[in-house]
Amino acid sequence: MRVWTILFVWGVSIALSGCSERVSIGQRPNILLIVADDLGFTDIGAFGSEIQTPNLDQLAFGGVRLTNFHADRACQQTRVMMMASSGVSAALEYRPPQDGGQRANRLSLNWATLPELLQDAGYRTYMAGKWDLGLEEGYTPATRGFNHSFVQLGASASHFAEILWGERSLYELDGHPVEYQDLPENFYSTNYYTQKMLEFLQSNEEGTPWFGYLPYTTPHWPLQVPENELESYAGQYERGYDALRLSRVARADELGVLPTGLALEDFVPVAPPWIELTEEEQRRYSRAQEIYAAMIGNLDANVGRLVNYLEESGQLANTVIMFTSDHGASSGEHGQRPGGRPQIPDFVDNSFSNWGRENSFVDHGRGFAEAATAPLKGHKGRISEGGLRAAAFINFPRLLGQSEVNGTFMTMMDILPTFLDIAGTEHPGEIIYRGREINDIVGRSAWPHLTGVTETIHLPMDTAGWTSVERYDSQEPLGALIRGNYKITNQIPAEGTRSTSW
Repeated sequence: MRVWTILFVWGVSIALSGCSERVSIGQRPNILLIVADDLGFTDIGAFGSEIQTPNLDQLAFGGVRLTNFHADRACQQTRVMMMASSGVSAALEYRPPQDGGQRANRLSLNWATLPELLQDAGYRTYMAGKWDLGLEEGYTPATRGFNHSFVQLGASASHFAEILWGERSLYELDGHPVEYQDLPENFYSTNYYTQKMLEFLQSNEEGTPWFGYLPYTTPHWPLQVPENELESYAGQYERGYDALRLSRVARADELGVLPTGLALEDFVPVAPPWIELTEEEQRRYSRAQEIYAAMIGNLDANVGRLVNYLEESGQLANTVIMFTSDHGASSGEHGQRPGGRPQIPDFVDNSFSNWGRENSFVDHGRGFAEAATAPLKGHKGRISEGGLRAAAFINFPRLLGQSEVNGTFMTMMDILPTFLDIAGTEHPGEIIYRGREINDIVGRSAWPHLTGVTETIHLPMDTAGWTSVERYDSQEPLGALIRGNYKITNQIPAEGTRSTSW
């Protein structure tokens, strides 16, 4: 496993402030942050997908689509950026994996978290979904700023009430372990996380602003979906990933969400051409993509449940809703990590007829991952734009534009200061905070820019850098650096090539 450092060097001559907009907000808005896991750049309709996502599309077209929004290349690193507004090398403490291989890295206590800071501002804070920032007591959501939480503590799990590895509890409710045997019989991750968030919001005291953090585990492997949704996209991907890539890029281009001047002709896929696959390979990959699409459709329906509740309870007009993926699409194969490393235990039933059901473990492969990120190069795990650039939007019609496409550079580390700005507060800086020393943040508030006060979020000389640091394996260090409209990378250029160069 590589460990990633994120280095951001910002200009210090100007500190962007959202104070002018805080006055005009009036009643402090609720804030809802929805995160998809391993979702590709064109995997929702508002960014070019054929997958039916009407609820997400309505929010996206009713708000501002962020087309130059950058995450890290993998789940845990991105969550550090969101929760602490810090680079990974500074804020993530590396720990030996626990039983079953679950990573035990944790977010350092030397950073105040977003929910802690919003609590200080008078917000009630709720979370349902994937944590991935610490398994040990004192490092889980119940002690990192959430008033109520139901979480999957680790990086991955079955989407059903079953255990795939290890014996340790994967879930926690308000700090108390929940064994998988105690989950409801009809448990399905996305449905249940939505239900818990609804319960938390229904318990919120009227008039008290709230922050809801809903990091779904969809469409992260294993690809699984409720039985009645398994055939939602049956037969729709038989033409293969090459055809899908063409149609996705054409639609995304029509919608104006692709970077200016980026042409599909410049994209060189790594996956073999679809026509060179055997009929059996085509059958398996297209089936996996059907399940993947059904998972995204299920996620969209659950977002609809939340929006309906907010509308019926009179809260929608006063709720800022932000949606993002945590990075690009996964390129995993059937039952394996990218690169062929074993992923699943022996007892899993990966017979073709069981794909997508309980006790199965598949992913949709490199070809469909590339179709979801093209014409951006790469996918999850890579520092190229297909790995780092995330589909994202923010909706708050009271103050933000509608049907707007915004290509201003922004990163996950800007979420924390942006939300603090919306809440009418700011980070306290380097102080003793709740009995511990904390560090300052790195990100900038995007709120002044999004509300039309400033032209940009960051300064022209600001530089953003990503590096991987050799730690648990023998992979060579990789890196990326962005300044303005330019990016340089140092990465393995092709499958099986070991040498790297900037």
